[in-house]
Amino acid sequence: MKTLAIMSIVLAAGSSGASAFEFRCRFVERVGNTDIVLPGNEIDASNNIARRIRIQFGVFDDAAGPAPAGGYVGWLAGTLSVSGPANNSDETRTPGRLSPFNFGPGVNANGNPPLPGGDPFTMLTEIDNTLGTQTTVWPVGAPEPNPPVVRGLNTYVSTYEFTINPRDFSREYYAVTLAGNVVAATEWRGGNGVPPSDSDGDGIFDTPGSFTWSPFPTTLRPITATLNVLGGVPAPAAGPLLGGLVLFAARRRRQ
Repeated sequence: MKTLAIMSIVLAAGSSGASAFEFRCRFVERVGNTDIVLPGNEIDASNNIARRIRIQFGVFDDAAGPAPAGGYVGWLAGTLSVSGPANNSDETRTPGRLSPFNFGPGVNANGNPPLPGGDPFTMLTEIDNTLGTQTTVWPVGAPEPNPPVVRGLNTYVSTYEFTINPRDFSREYYAVTLAGNVVAATEWRGGNGVPPSDSDGDGIFDTPGSFTWSPFPTTLRPITATLNVLGGVPAPAAGPLLGGLVLFAARRRRQ
């Protein structure tokens, strides 16, 4: 069932037409239960202490029109690549995909190479960081079931977590770059429903029912974002730094 649902997202994505909205992505540091926004997607790691990083996505209104009402659905065919010498740091999934954006059942859905042997990683591919169907309660006495939860609509939602553990900076910085495709939902459509029932046959409907919703997807859009991990040497100005990432972000290899 999960595989079919994911396939329907991909296959239907090209049929919903172009709309006016934008996807955004950012990196935050997770400290305890708090997300700390990293301005410019940069983090000072010169103290060489392990830091938890979360990837946040959202779909937002733009000047041409509103974001799709069903909110953000997921990141597909995702990649994460770490630049620079392998001895700079260890990057690990902690745990990688965050619930409920862990619907994809594939062995590589949390990144290829898979866990447990795939960490520390220098390159992950095939990430399927998406929502699946939602099942909500149909309360006793209610004419309709509870609506589905809409996530990442004009706000950011955390969907993936990894930890950086800087060890030995041989450059002034290194970078963790994500790429792939993102998708939203124009709406959540109802599917299978079980109305409230009379479970003991006494004529009183006293057992809540349930209802399953599926996202109707927008067209897939490509996305990329880069986390710059700063070391002990001051980093270049933002313009030259970002301009040089294409050359510097080549996949590093462990010896």
